[in-house]
Amino acid sequence: MAETETIVHSNGIETIAEEDECNKTRPADIEADMREMERRKRVEAIMNSRLFREELERIVDGQMREGGSSNILQQLSDIMGMPAARIGSVFKSSNCVVPINDIRGVEAMGYEKGEKILRCKLAATFRLIDLYGWTQGIDSHITARLNADQELFLVNPFGVLNHEITASSLNKVNMQGLVTEQGTTNFGVNTSQFTLHSVIHAARPDIRCAIYVGCNSVVAISALKQGLLPLTKDSALLGEISTHTYTGALYEPEEKDKLLRSLGPVSKVLLLSNHGAICCGETVEEAFFEVSHIVAACEAQLKLLPVGLDNLIIIPEETRKALYDASRKPPGLLLNVVSSDNKERLQVPKWRVGGAEFEALMRMLDNAGFRTGYIYRNPLVKNDLPKPKNDVEVPPAVSSLGYLIEEEELFKQGIWKKGEFRKGGDRSRWLNSPNVYQKVEVLETGTPDPKKITKWIDANIEETMTAVEESHKN
Repeated sequence: MAETETIVHSNGIETIAEEDECNKTRPADIEADMREMERRKRVEAIMNSRLFREELERIVDGQMREGGSSNILQQLSDIMGMPAARIGSVFKSSNCVVPINDIRGVEAMGYEKGEKILRCKLAATFRLIDLYGWTQGIDSHITARLNADQELFLVNPFGVLNHEITASSLNKVNMQGLVTEQGTTNFGVNTSQFTLHSVIHAARPDIRCAIYVGCNSVVAISALKQGLLPLTKDSALLGEISTHTYTGALYEPEEKDKLLRSLGPVSKVLLLSNHGAICCGETVEEAFFEVSHIVAACEAQLKLLPVGLDNLIIIPEETRKALYDASRKPPGLLLNVVSSDNKERLQVPKWRVGGAEFEALMRMLDNAGFRTGYIYRNPLVKNDLPKPKNDVEVPPAVSSLGYLIEEEELFKQGIWKKGEFRKGGDRSRWLNSPNVYQKVEVLETGTPDPKKITKWIDANIEETMTAVEESHKN
């Protein structure tokens, strides 16, 4: 009886041969190349780490401040192939712009959740006020509520100019103005200025950010008996504007009560007579939104005063209310998104009062090299690439209408007659046709129990073979 030979089916894959090939010892040069590739992958993974980059930038900044003569800078110089004096410019630390987000690397782990983001946002607001020229020396004062339970606030250190304020330099204080966590500066807090903000924060829990505006235009309007008049759209967007006779300090309880009665339960803009204004908001974005519009409204009113109040047109109350309500609602920006099942749906972008304007300004600062550290809710560039509509996307080599246009032109000129084509016309039509694929089900090969599998094949394969045979015959 003949011995039966057992056949092992491997679906056409020579697994044994591959295992033998893998077990063979690689040559020394190939082994060295493989180790170099693995090392480059590890280096690339480390360099893509945000914490590592921030920590490296912090080290370079420190070495540049100490004079630049460091072994670390020399090693980086050897790696990058440039002088050590130019290393700082690569990390944007040797220019005149002080970075807003100076909390990098492991330093960020020492802050509570969300504190770093709020610090960067508040420091960026100081930079914007400085760039717009709305500040008067060191008298700018902005507070932001950090923790509602413990009543902690972030405030700028008194004595530091706006363009010097960074995320780490902000002081953390309690409701009484006592510093619970000192920033990176040696300066404390202006108690008299903070008292004004603390009274507002204590009476209005809905207010999380308060910005004092003391530029010339706002101070001039606060000195008028009429105050800010509803003459422009900017003034209408501010809503209810309150006025308080401010003496410059709030040491007595009676003065604090008068201030709260003047502010009211809903107003977020308070004109301080002869001293400017204080703008409040539920977010930093909304507070800056109020600041930008009150400055524009005051500047417009100052330009209109020479013509006389009798010649000015006051915006009606109904119109003002309609403009204010519209500014508090999301704009009519709806995106038509087509899903995978070809059904359109409306996508409403995330929105908050003043959020879109604030994000645009953050992009401006980042593009200028300020490094805001701001987390964008609506990025400018899409991260995800659009998905293909079909399973197979193969563009045609040429337009499928090319031969039709050519034949139509020859037919109009009378060279061709209808139904007549010159020799090789069918072959030209095939060559100019697009690639057409279709799904077919075929049986597996190399297995005793074949199953149906789906493949994509060229629908013009038979026509292709016919055209090739005709070309050989000709």
